[in-house]
Amino acid sequence: MSSGKLWRGQTLEDRSTDRREQMLAVAETLLGTGGTAAVTMRAVVREANLSPRYFYESFSSTEELVTAVYDRVTRQLLDWISGIERPADRRGRVRALLEGFREFFDDEPGRARILLREPLADDVLRAHRAATVPGVVQAVLGMVADENSPAPERVAVISSALTGALVALYLDHIDGRLALTPEQLSDAAVDLVFAVTRIGAADA
Repeated sequence: MSSGKLWRGQTLEDRSTDRREQMLAVAETLLGTGGTAAVTMRAVVREANLSPRYFYESFSSTEELVTAVYDRVTRQLLDWISGIERPADRRGRVRALLEGFREFFDDEPGRARILLREPLADDVLRAHRAATVPGVVQAVLGMVADENSPAPERVAVISSALTGALVALYLDHIDGRLALTPEQLSDAAVDLVFAVTRIGAADA
């Protein structure tokens, strides 16, 4: 059967894409609730009600699936914050952006585990985050950029410092080690961003 032949209104390619999305959604739930140890081929196909052969149609390994889930949730985050209204002043823009981050994680707590906690414990996700975070930080900085924004060659350094600081802050808050109100958490996050990037030195 060719990929262009329809079956129940879908081509083979359409059905393969649907199965991949179904497994990604299942794996996102498993990763967000049980961590990387919960994302096994058997668990994914069982929850998706699919045959094991369909797993390997889309993914060569569970590691590939886990990194695909990480990228999927990262895209969700960027889409979420792209629609945030940005005040005219730089500090206001940074604060609005960081409050968007907090709301994104509050809306679905599993997202925080996927993007913040699991890369600290899993070698594959740790390496993947190290490779992808500079691009994400560059995109975020572009949302609050002005003439004082960091030069491209500094983005890798900023990514490392900012990611470490903000992840520690959010996880300490989530785990109850920092008893902060949402407003206090935003204040602390904004101060960290300005300290690391110095993009708002003129307004500070």
